Amino acid sequence: MFPRKKNVLLLVSLLKAYGVRQVILSPGSRNAPLIHSFMLDDFFHCQMVVDERNAAFMALGMMQATQEPVAICCTSGTALLNYAPAVAEAYYQQLPLIVLSADRSPEWINQMDGQTIPQPGVFGAMAIQHINLPEVVDASSDWYCQRLCHEALLAATSKVKGPVHINIPLSEPLFDYSVQELPVLNKITHSFPVKHVPIDKYAQVWRNSAKRLLVIGQLLPSSDTFLEKLKLFAEKRNCVILAEHLSNIQ
Repeated sequence: MFPRKKNVLLLVSLLKAYGVRQVILSPGSRNAPLIHSFMLDDFFHCQMVVDERNAAFMALGMMQATQEPVAICCTSGTALLNYAPAVAEAYYQQLPLIVLSADRSPEWINQMDGQTIPQPGVFGAMAIQHINLPEVVDASSDWYCQRLCHEALLAATSKVKGPVHINIPLSEPLFDYSVQELPVLNKITHSFPVKHVPIDKYAQVWRNSAKRLLVIGQLLPSSDTFLEKLKLFAEKRNCVILAEHLSNIQ
């Protein structure tokens, strides 16, 4: 049975619709409804990593290897702050990291209640999208919750990918598991216009250069076909190639 928290059900259903299969869970009490929902559905491949910092960096490695989004899920409070270094890495590497943080109800923030911090927007400019889900009480908040989830997941999986933060306030009771199944929701598909980048002037500078140097910075793992093309390019164009250790190119 699934939890009665409608914002959790809508979020988990849309993660499934967008094909986010890999989820790394760092268990706590406030994110128990999220963990329970992920574990009940065979679509999700869940892994438990207690330490949030380790969980987030594990997600980075998985995204680099698979080039697919990975969700990480933590409880409320300072647990969320442990994700920050990996969120920054995901931002600069343009990796689709989806941060899911359970939170207290807003009325308990800044009331000296244990493990409560202002969680919405905590990563600042290092996340390309921040959303704070409402607790669903009627049709309007249901629609609003779905809209926010779509916006975050579209941002994470667009052409210019990056980390997104979805904060989920959850009030008591947390452990009412009486819903038979997840709702079935559909994703929204982006339509990207094709842009033609004029490269003629850059090609002309390259052709007219007596000495050519190609510096390769940090990249995801490359295919053998790409490496062969790179080698052929160097031979035909009389070009020196320097590759950093993080380039995944030998």
